[in-house]
Amino acid sequence: MMEIYERHYRQLRENNQSAWTGEGYERAWSRLSETMQRLDAGDILPAPGGVCLDLGCGNGAMASLYLARAGYEVHGVDISPTAINWARALFFSAGLTAEFREDDVCRLGSYGNHWFDLVFDGSCLHCLIDEQRRQCYQQIKRVLKPQGIFIVSSMCGYPKQSIDRQRYRHETHQLLLNGNPWRTLMPLSLLEQELKDNGFTLFDTAVRENPWWDHATLCCRRA
Repeated sequence: MMEIYERHYRQLRENNQSAWTGEGYERAWSRLSETMQRLDAGDILPAPGGVCLDLGCGNGAMASLYLARAGYEVHGVDISPTAINWARALFFSAGLTAEFREDDVCRLGSYGNHWFDLVFDGSCLHCLIDEQRRQCYQQIKRVLKPQGIFIVSSMCGYPKQSIDRQRYRHETHQLLLNGNPWRTLMPLSLLEQELKDNGFTLFDTAVRENPWWDHATLCCRRA
């Protein structure tokens, strides 16, 4: 799986794209900004200066960039070495500071216990399949401070386009790519229950409707 992400990030960088979303970056940035502003207005985000981890940070051009500009201490992890090197270069050119590390979100071996005030899922969780999800949840609970916040940014619902419905496995709630599990796409109620079953308490949920599938932002604490 790492090879797929690495290859994609190489192509993006070679083609002078801004981030994983390619030509859709401006739209993605606008929606992220709206979400962050809502969370800030609702006193959900920790105070600036808090220590934050961006899971699946990619090249740093989404949540990491927003949080760094807002005055947070930012750490980012991604499985792609090209993405991490790109993130470092992006922040250096912008005069911003962050710590980007190549790491597996199912292990988070770079970090000790109770490290972060905020763990932000940079649309990474829906890339995890089956047991990977439980492993990731366990690591998030480990690195979160006792009163830390975990924010999930995830696909949810069911596919709306016919081409996606044809490659959707209902019994496992997975989208397939070349016949293999590629994305986890489950109804909101099941996603909420999964978080509860893995030791989180939800306190804020918002869903944005899209033409392909919906997208949920769920805010949690350790139970």
